[in-house]
Amino acid sequence: MIEINLSPSEKQNNITNVAGINLSLINVRWVIPAVILIYTIESMIGLYFSPQVKQLDQKIKKNRQEVKELKAEERKYVDIKRQVEELDEQEKKLAAKIKVVREIIDKRQNPFNVLKYIADNTPDDVWIVELEISDRVLKMKGFSKSWKSIGKFIENLKNSIFFSGNTEYIKPQDLIGQIEKNRVEVFEITTSIVSFK
Repeated sequence: MIEINLSPSEKQNNITNVAGINLSLINVRWVIPAVILIYTIESMIGLYFSPQVKQLDQKIKKNRQEVKELKAEERKYVDIKRQVEELDEQEKKLAAKIKVVREIIDKRQNPFNVLKYIADNTPDDVWIVELEISDRVLKMKGFSKSWKSIGKFIENLKNSIFFSGNTEYIKPQDLIGQIEKNRVEVFEITTSIVSFK
């Protein structure tokens, strides 16, 4: 009977062939100095450049620290920028309000100085019973004991910085020319107000 061994036969491993490289073809005399040379050159290059690498590492750390500081400062400036923008908006609003207030002040007509001038320059025997200021026009009605006092009063108004030189005098019909049985001269004076200051 014939015996057949069906199990695969064991091949002897060739120790000269490692990872597809035939080690028997390598010249050992050149490999050992090449390996020594590679490690020596690598360590020498590392030693040569290590101070420069340390300097660069320090610069990188310093730059990173500066970047952190600048980012923190930038965050502060973002808040300041926001505050400045809010202040600009408030300034614009206030400028508009100031403009309105100035327009109101310009249009405002305070007759205090005008009335004070009239009170200071009215003769003693002249009485004003009605005084009206409308659209820079002054209208006064009153009476006096004499024509001279009325003339002096009109002259005072003409010489004032508050009134124009055009002063109109008429004798009104609605005022009575007699007070307590004494005859008086009635008058109505109309003039333009040039300035309230």
